[in-house]
Amino acid sequence: MTKILGGIGLVFFGIAIRKLLKTHHHPKDRRIILIVGGLLLLSCFSMLFSSDGLSEKEYVKEVVNIVVDSDVKIKQTDVYSDEGMQDTADYLGKQMNKLKKIKPPSTLPQDIKDSHETLYEGIDKIRTGILEQDIEKIQAGQTIVSMTTVLYNDYIEKNQDKFNKE
Repeated sequence: MTKILGGIGLVFFGIAIRKLLKTHHHPKDRRIILIVGGLLLLSCFSMLFSSDGLSEKEYVKEVVNIVVDSDVKIKQTDVYSDEGMQDTADYLGKQMNKLKKIKPPSTLPQDIKDSHETLYEGIDKIRTGILEQDIEKIQAGQTIVSMTTVLYNDYIEKNQDKFNKE
């Protein structure tokens, strides 16, 4: 969202500065327009190229929420309904997109960073198993998700000081 606003601001202020410079010919006015406009453009550039990275706490909470929400959806699925199965598969696809969009912070331990992709693969196996009605794929995916969840829970347990602060 920050990058979008930065891009919009960059275009808007660029056009506004250009129009103002065309209409104001006095050197003092032009200098003020250039200084203020330059600062506005600089701030838009910084917004455009800023990183929207999550903190460790935000990242871990988001991943845990994705896993919990997916688990709840799977448990509520009507396995005797093709529409219910398709709905769950679509929901898991959306959760996978959420997971793909977030990146683990560089400050996290390497095993947690590695488990991000593993978690994605596990949810994908569950989704594929649901679509193909293959119980073995579902179970394999659940095993993978469980293993990664253990890593995240262990990380939370070992770093309670980071997660208890509000």
